[in-house]
Amino acid sequence: MPDEIDTSNMSAEEIAELQKQNCIFCKIATKQIPSKVLHEDDKAICILDINPASEGHILIMPKEHYMILPHIPDDLLAHMFDTVKLMSNTLLKTLQCQGTSIFIANGMAAGQKAPHVLIHVFPRKENDGLLELPKYEMNAEQADKLKKTLKPYFEQVFNKHTDIKHKKKIHHIEEHEETAKKDIADSKKEHKKEKDYDNQKEHDKEKKPIKHDAKQDDKPKKDSKNVNLDDIAKLFGG
Repeated sequence: MPDEIDTSNMSAEEIAELQKQNCIFCKIATKQIPSKVLHEDDKAICILDINPASEGHILIMPKEHYMILPHIPDDLLAHMFDTVKLMSNTLLKTLQCQGTSIFIANGMAAGQKAPHVLIHVFPRKENDGLLELPKYEMNAEQADKLKKTLKPYFEQVFNKHTDIKHKKKIHHIEEHEETAKKDIADSKKEHKKEKDYDNQKEHDKEKKPIKHDAKQDDKPKKDSKNVNLDDIAKLFGG
């Protein structure tokens, strides 16, 4: 972020927008800054890291600006990890590496240097010396104490998360049902409209006067008064 900009009187939203405007990785995602793009879709982009930990080090990042992992929507995160899986498998096959490391620095204390969530995927070989973490000594008593401290919070968080997902699912089902009901109602209205139209046509047809054949009307009618009695008698052999 430029030094000359004073953020002391800015809101959190304004600071976030400023960070987004100055985010290098947002500019990479929008092609304002060139990069070695390996794959992209409408949600994420995968590029070669310019400071790789090993040959084939890939960065996978959302195209939208999210500073830390908890900010990313669940569906986008799921999509990104589908991409991570495919990228990891591709590295294993193409570079004949013995494994891959998948790494996220979430927060400054974890080593995050850019204000944009990045997922690192890089090839590994045995004894390559990468990510050698120091061991933290913990005895059984300390582990039990830590478990008792953490477990209730994890259960609370996961129960809440499950409840939210369940409510979203129910809401989605209800929306689907409402849409289906509306479609059925619209279909019934359309059917009734067509039926009313057909009935009206039939009714109009019945009201129309029957047309007589003009030729039939022009034929001379026999006058019963002029009938010859002798002719009638001949019919009976008289």
